[in-house]
Amino acid sequence: MLDFRIATFLTLYHEMNYRKTAKILNMTQPGVTHHIQYLENYYGIKLFEYNGRTLSKTKNTEIFKRHIDSIIAEEHAMRQEFSEKEGLFFNIGATKTIGEFVLIPALRKFLSNESHSINLIIDNTETLLHMLEDSRLDFVVVEGIFDKMNYKYKLFKKENFMGVCAKNHPFSGKTIPLDEIFKETLVIREQGSGTRRLLEQAIADRGFTMARFQRVISISNFSVITDIIVHGGAITFAYEPIALHRDGLATFEVEDMQITGEFNFVYCNASIAEEKIRMFFEE
Repeated sequence: MLDFRIATFLTLYHEMNYRKTAKILNMTQPGVTHHIQYLENYYGIKLFEYNGRTLSKTKNTEIFKRHIDSIIAEEHAMRQEFSEKEGLFFNIGATKTIGEFVLIPALRKFLSNESHSINLIIDNTETLLHMLEDSRLDFVVVEGIFDKMNYKYKLFKKENFMGVCAKNHPFSGKTIPLDEIFKETLVIREQGSGTRRLLEQAIADRGFTMARFQRVISISNFSVITDIIVHGGAITFAYEPIALHRDGLATFEVEDMQITGEFNFVYCNASIAEEKIRMFFEE
């Protein structure tokens, strides 16, 4: 059981306001201050400080938070182990490309054992990492960019990140100059998704923004995106497994913009998560 002062730290970490933290925890503001000072004195570090009237985190705050996340994950695993009679039950998160197109074979194999069960959450990277920090997930599998300083992670695989269009589109199977893609309607995932962030970074590295495209349509569902691509003449950028799952799709490349994206396992407690990852893929 974690020290009750840790709950105060975590609330202040997210709220970054002593008054709001006190209200959420039904405490006095001096009580919140006392809890934080106790942790700072006990560990010999500074966790929060004021720059003028703005509360900010110190360089030690994220380090402390990562250790707390790991301890919470271990405690959650212990409670789960005591509550289970037999079989395996995992809470797993996956971004949409991975959850809908990559994990299916492993998921089928795992669930072929009738004593095994799973709670699989498919969402964008930002949402999954918040759930991971809250110990609602054992591990997540995410595509693209995330803050590797704040999490423990392990490479799952690498995939080509390519242009995707209809088979009858003029780009189909070709290598296209960068200027030409900006004349197209781009259909892309919502803000917070790994694929969108990867494309935005690639475009930014070449001195442009998404506003350079003739039109940008944001849709969170891959089935809808691919339908628009096949029937509407638009383009998108996605990992290669998506382009292979539907007959009407084709790929194209952009000159001097070859992108390889990472699929990573991300977790808070390595000893617990890596064992569960092994069991999920081997059981």
